[in-house]
Amino acid sequence: MRCMVSLSREGPTVVARCPEFPDCAGRGATRDEALERLRQSVTFWLEACPCDQTAAPGLELQVARDTS
Repeated sequence: MRCMVSLSREGPTVVARCPEFPDCAGRGATRDEALERLRQSVTFWLEACPCDQTAAPGLELQVARDTS
C-alpha cells in the first residue's frame, strides 16, 4: 500500500498527514520522526478497521509535498 504524504511545520513541530487517512497524523521534531509516527498511526488504524485492508509489510509513505 502506498500513501502520499504532506509535511508541514507547525511551530517547532513537523507534521505528516496522509489524505487517504484524514484522522491520522504524525508529529515530531524531525521529518523522519513525523513520518514514523504517521506510519504507526496508519498501521494502528488499519489494524483496528473492520474492513479488509491490511498494512502488512508494504506500507510505503511517499512525500508528495514538503513545506516543513
